[in-house]
Amino acid sequence: MRAWTSLVLAVGTAVAATAAFSAEPAETASSQPVFDTSMYRPTIVFLDAAESTDAAFVTVTGIVFSHAPIERVTVGERVAATRPAQPKDLMKLERVPEGATEAPFRTFFELQDAGLPRQGANDIEVRAHASDGRVSPLYRITIVRTTPVARDD
Repeated sequence: MRAWTSLVLAVGTAVAATAAFSAEPAETASSQPVFDTSMYRPTIVFLDAAESTDAAFVTVTGIVFSHAPIERVTVGERVAATRPAQPKDLMKLERVPEGATEAPFRTFFELQDAGLPRQGANDIEVRAHASDGRVSPLYRITIVRTTPVARDD
């Protein structure tokens, strides 16, 4: 019986020592800088956005500021043509969102003939997709399609 008690005490002590050892906090890499990359989502700024038109189609243009190359920009359900933004494109901007100037990639996009299927308000959804998997927030622009004015000749 005494041997059995000694064995139980020895095993109990070993388990307690193991528990005490494993209860200590694991060594962390807290000395390493941690970067929150979630804030680096692509940002879209629109150029020459019309608020209303009597046409059935409009051209949607803008610039995407991002921290990774842009793979595509979707306008509605179509993919816009893209190219690196040139200085003349950037000069057309009325304002640049906070933090966008730090973004190393600036991509111009254009989709001609974006449809306005009905009279009244038409929403067009625009989203940018970066090569690192980040996606911009969904932007909605509303363009009002008016009835063409009859002209007397």
